[in-house]
Amino acid sequence: MPDRTIRKTMDVRSSRLWIAVGLMTVTLAGCSTAGIEGSASAVSGQGDQTVAKNQITRNNDLKLGNLHITDLKADFTGSLLRAHVSLLNRDNDTLHFQYRFSWFDENGREIDSDTDAWTPLIIYGNESRALQAIAPAPDAKEFKIKIRKLSTN
Repeated sequence: MPDRTIRKTMDVRSSRLWIAVGLMTVTLAGCSTAGIEGSASAVSGQGDQTVAKNQITRNNDLKLGNLHITDLKADFTGSLLRAHVSLLNRDNDTLHFQYRFSWFDENGREIDSDTDAWTPLIIYGNESRALQAIAPAPDAKEFKIKIRKLSTN
């Protein structure tokens, strides 16, 4: 009888530990990055430029809740990758935020990460904006745009 009680107590403690670990993981994951991310890659075809993949990720950020990436495209200008991003503010309020482009080679390694600066931007209510950027090197095959609320430091 005492062995069963000990085993049951250990099972309950183990279950509680796993629940606590799970809750901490969810909490930390929710706090890690707040904002919006979008990425696209392009491959150079014969005469045509084709978007190979396109992905938008929204992380919880109530201040950017009505800002949406409506389109992501990538093409080449000469040998350099060019990013096209369309944004839409679906609210009547003005949004203040920052964005940054990052560039990656075909193996997923970031190119010139030290040169990517956050750029402030304001989008007024119900306004759409188009952003463009050109890769810093010809080996860039993918871009990512990150958007976050404007820091008020």
